[in-house]
This record gives sequence, C-alpha cells and structure tokens, in this order.
Amino acid sequence: MKSKALLSLIITILMVVFISCDDDLNKIGNSILPEGDDIFVYVDTVAITARTVSLEDSVYAKSQTGLLGNYVDPVFGNIKSDYLSELYCPENTEFPPKTLSIDSTFLEVISDQYLGDSIAPFGIAAYRATQPLTANFFTNIDPKKYCDMTQPLGQGIFTVISAPNNSGQRTYSLRLKKDMGQEFYDEWVNSKGATFKNSDSFRKFFKGMYLTSTFGSGTMISASTTIFKVYLKYNGRNIADTEDSVRVGIFRMAFTPEVIQLNHIQNKNPDYLFTNNDTRTYMKSPAGVCTELTIPLAEIMKKAEETGKKNNKLNAANFKIKGFTEEEEKTNLGRPSTLLFINKDSLTNFFSDRNKNRPDAKTSFVMERSSTNIYNFVYGNMKGSTVNNIANLINHYMDYYKGKDNIPDLKYLVIPVSAKTQSSTTSSGSSVTIYTNVYNLMSPASAIFRTDVNNMKMGLIFSNYNSSSK
Repeated sequence: MKSKALLSLIITILMVVFISCDDDLNKIGNSILPEGDDIFVYVDTVAITARTVSLEDSVYAKSQTGLLGNYVDPVFGNIKSDYLSELYCPENTEFPPKTLSIDSTFLEVISDQYLGDSIAPFGIAAYRATQPLTANFFTNIDPKKYCDMTQPLGQGIFTVISAPNNSGQRTYSLRLKKDMGQEFYDEWVNSKGATFKNSDSFRKFFKGMYLTSTFGSGTMISASTTIFKVYLKYNGRNIADTEDSVRVGIFRMAFTPEVIQLNHIQNKNPDYLFTNNDTRTYMKSPAGVCTELTIPLAEIMKKAEETGKKNNKLNAANFKIKGFTEEEEKTNLGRPSTLLFINKDSLTNFFSDRNKNRPDAKTSFVMERSSTNIYNFVYGNMKGSTVNNIANLINHYMDYYKGKDNIPDLKYLVIPVSAKTQSSTTSSGSSVTIYTNVYNLMSPASAIFRTDVNNMKMGLIFSNYNSSSK
C-alpha cells in the first residue's frame, strides 16, 4: 500500500512538472525512486503536429438566430452571411374580421449584437422563396435554388447607430411591397381561413423568405428575431366602447424554431491561413477554418513497449493549446470561450444527431479558454473543472489497436462551439454545472494557436507497479 501511495505521489509530481516546464523530461525514471521499491515510472514526450483546414463553408447549423451582413477582417478575410426561413403560422391565424384596408407591410429584423462599424451603411434585401425549403441545415446551401432573385420583395439601407434601440435590441424595419400584405389578406378571405389553419397548410401558399445583404463590408448583425408585419385598418369599438370607430392593427407572423430556417455562410480565407502552420494555426467561425491536430498513436504505443515492461499503464498524456495573444490582437473578431476537441472521423454526424452532440469526455472533450488565453480540457463535462491530462483518450485507442498491424495517427479537430449547460446538485450537496450539448458557433469569432515545437509537445507518464512483470 505504501508503494502504491508513493507511485501516486510520484506521478502527481511529474504531472505538475510537465504542466509547468517545457523541457524534455526523457531522462527522469527509476532514479527518482527509493532503493528497494518495486515501482517503475517512465517519462517521455511526443510531438503533436498541427495544420489549418477549411470547413468549406459547411457546418451544421440548426438555429433560430440568423447572421446578416458582410464583414472584412484584416487577418481572417471576408465573412458574408444571410438566411432563409419559413413563416410560422399558429393554428387558425386570423386577420381582424372587419379589416378595411392594408396600409403597409414590413419585415422587422431585431438584433442584440453586431460586429463592425456602427456608422457604416449596409443594404438589406428580401426575396420570396419559390421552392419549398428543405431541412438541410448545413451552411453551404445555395439560396438561388429556392428563390426568385429577380424580384425583391423590398430593399433598404441601414446603419446600426440609426436603428431604434430598445434596451439593447435594435430594430431594422425593411419596407416590403404593399401588395404583399394585401395578398395575404385576400388569401385569408378567399380560403375562409383554411390556408392559415397551420404551418403545413400555410407553406403551400407562402414558402418563405430569403434575407441577404446587398452592399457594405463593415457590419454584420445577429438577428435574434425576424417578424413579418402587415399594418391595417379595421372597424372596431372605441376605447370607451361607446361606438364603432376605425382602429389601427397589426397582423404578425415570425421566423421561429417550429419552422425551417437555413443559414448561409460564405468565407474568403486568405491563403496564408494555411501556410504558417509551423508556428501558428487558425480558427474562424462561422464555418470558416479550424485546426487539425495529429497525435502519433503508433509512436506512443512503441514508447510503451520500449520501457521493457509489460502491462504498462499510461497515467498521463498532458497537452494544452496556447493562444497566440500578440497575433490575435491584430484581428477585430472576438475569442471563443469554448471549443470542441473531436476525432475527425466522428464529426460528420456529431452535430446533426441531437442525441449525440454532447462530448463523451473520453474520446471527445469540451475545452475552455482561461484568463491567460490557454485552452484546457474539461473534466467530466463539468464547467470550470479543467485538466491537461487526456490519458483516458490515448488509453482508449491504445486498447482498441492493441495487437493490430496498422496503427493510424489520430486526427483531431479543434472547433469553436457554443454550449448548453444544466445545473445540478451532487450527493454531497455541492452545485455543479454540466455541459449537456454543444453546437457549431454561429457568431463571428477567431483564434490563433501557437504551434511551434515547444508548444506542440504531449508529455507522457507510464508506470508499472509490479517489477515481476519484466
């Protein structure tokens, strides 16, 4: 028991040394152990390689929030974003029964965040969808396949500073063709409300809208809500309810989670993002670029064999990702607070399957950014509980490939994500916050990672408790 306790203490000390020191610790071994103790500890390092890869403007993004605008960053190049959506029709939606006239029709984009210049003008246009929207939630969709781009429903010019501001929420009101509101009212009358029975019947009449930016490269807004409004006059009672009078009303429909919304992203990434990988790699959202890391699994397994011991246990595989703070200061994009560390082969279905988009904390991890711009692995999906040891991940693959002839390198992607959390109470009464789901980050953000030799080392600690296993 004393030997086991000593082994645990030694491994803990070595892990601390690895975290705080970048030197090669190959030479540390049996010499640190008291004479006569039947404990073997072996310390080594392997080199991790990194490169920047393009996400090809295609990530899974089932989201109610839409990005709208065109922004050029001095480091990461151009990002253009727009979105398409159906209108949600609650059951038995009605116009006021005594409608007299349609005054005007607007599409309101409500935004609580923006990127760029608040005084730079930008244009917005809305187009009608002529083909049914399909539930393809990847961001490389082609809006032109769904819309008639020759006939805009409305166009407008805006600035952030001039948009009405209500408690931090700015409203961009795009005037649409007046006859569009009249068309909706006539359909409600002629169908006797059947078209507006629910969203299924309504989408046969109106398939949706596409909102895009028409000019400007200095502003991008995040649209939390988009509302279609028809302003009208109708006969009703006055406030005192003493006689009939002409009243002003609004007929509303909105883009909501109950219907299909598709986000469309286009990035123009500078070539140098892919060529400086010996000192740095890049990451940009939404749907821009990410970092791919290569972990030499065969080399790690060979090092375990070279210790001369059987049944070695890998106690530590220490690794962290450091932000290149000096270079990041050159970009206007913010830093992501959470990342996803995931096997490249597992990415395809991870986000699209709502039952799987939670890291298992064994072969995939959430990473959190610290105040010193270092990204650490989250232990057990518990927010704020970070470690640098991913031995469980390496051991999983060492066991899987044990005895096999072809042992591949592990290809892992580092991707910016937003996260959903849930608070719970442990058996001891303490409160913890757990990451329950992660999603591709759909707000503009970026990071630059240090990928020089000194920052791309993974520290390994092997141990063997019983010397009779020689």
